[in-house]
Amino acid sequence: MRLSTSGIIFVLAGAALIIAAYRFALPGLLPAGLLLLGLVVLSALLIVWGTRRVSVTMSTPLPEVALAASRDRYPLAAEGKEVEVEARVTNIGQLAIPAATIDFVAAEGFGDSTSGEVPPLAHRASQTVLTSFTPNRRGVSGIEAVLITVFGPFGLVKMKRKVRGAFPVAVSVPILGARIPKDSSIRPARLDDGKVRSGHTTRDFHTREYVPGDDLRHVHWPSTAKSGELMVRHEADEETLHALIVIDLAADAADAQPSEQEIEFLLAAAVSAGTAFLRSDYEVFVVAPGHETRLKGARDIDRLRLLSAIVRPGRVELPKHDNPNHIVICAVGDERGQELASAFSRRVPVTLRTLSEIGDLTMIGLSEDLPESWTTFESKRRSTASQSPAESSTTPGGSAGVGSPMPDGPQGVGR
Repeated sequence: MRLSTSGIIFVLAGAALIIAAYRFALPGLLPAGLLLLGLVVLSALLIVWGTRRVSVTMSTPLPEVALAASRDRYPLAAEGKEVEVEARVTNIGQLAIPAATIDFVAAEGFGDSTSGEVPPLAHRASQTVLTSFTPNRRGVSGIEAVLITVFGPFGLVKMKRKVRGAFPVAVSVPILGARIPKDSSIRPARLDDGKVRSGHTTRDFHTREYVPGDDLRHVHWPSTAKSGELMVRHEADEETLHALIVIDLAADAADAQPSEQEIEFLLAAAVSAGTAFLRSDYEVFVVAPGHETRLKGARDIDRLRLLSAIVRPGRVELPKHDNPNHIVICAVGDERGQELASAFSRRVPVTLRTLSEIGDLTMIGLSEDLPESWTTFESKRRSTASQSPAESSTTPGGSAGVGSPMPDGPQGVGR
């Protein structure tokens, strides 16, 4: 609580009148001095009572999102995109509240703090105050506190009081576009022999050797003629294409730990890849430091974005897995990326994303695009004279199987 200029004058004048009344035996000055001081005290009491009876509720048009294994729900914003916040100020006390100023203190990374004006409020009256922020860093930030500054009656005293605590908002990495690898939709997902053939119905089948008891109506004559052995058709349940995205945010042993900007870059690549798969009706399994989550359909894109906001740097632990249609590994260093890739079958296409592929990280923030090589899942691979053509080739879409050569660094932004 602070005295205004008028309040200071009232206090000094009242004190002077009281002193003069006793010093010079002028009792008529005493009531005037007490009145001036009493007005200041009364104003202070009214303002203390009034600010205690103010309620502030916060809302935003952002979607509220929670991960499947968590009860914590957050409004979800995107880095670099404006966030609108609505504060509803209500006078829940019996006395009217004079005009006030409301301050929104932004948490670090959520943008600049803002303020607004609240008109006088009668009992049970409300006023909506709109404000906006532009987040500049991923993470859980939002509004740290809401303060209200009220001037008491006669403008003698003003008080700034915290009327609401934190209003957390999860800020994801920028929403960037990507297209899925062309080869993903034609790769076997869970069948082990790699002989999946498209039938004339919605069910697929693979062929195997005939064993006594098999229905001869299921003999697959083209395969029988080609192999010289009696082959039968084995129908499989209709399969859902699925992709695995691995996010590893630990540096190689000889390198420095990644900066927050580098982490954001890798997360942006992972989110863009996952978004492309989900929009193409893939099931996506995302593995990140401290998190494992399965996503399905475009409705789960926001969950993927939320994961990018709350994940912390660290090494990822690969879970038990079957062979997905495509694997995207986003790792800080080449050595760690190849180590993770070696855990998967050579028949499954693996796309590596490492920081060595990018020469300019200035795109993070308000940029609208990832480098072209990262949006199309196509990147150049090194080949040596000692490799055979089969060893030096890669799968379609710029992906490499286990043991594939290290990727060349494609042209970064501005290079």
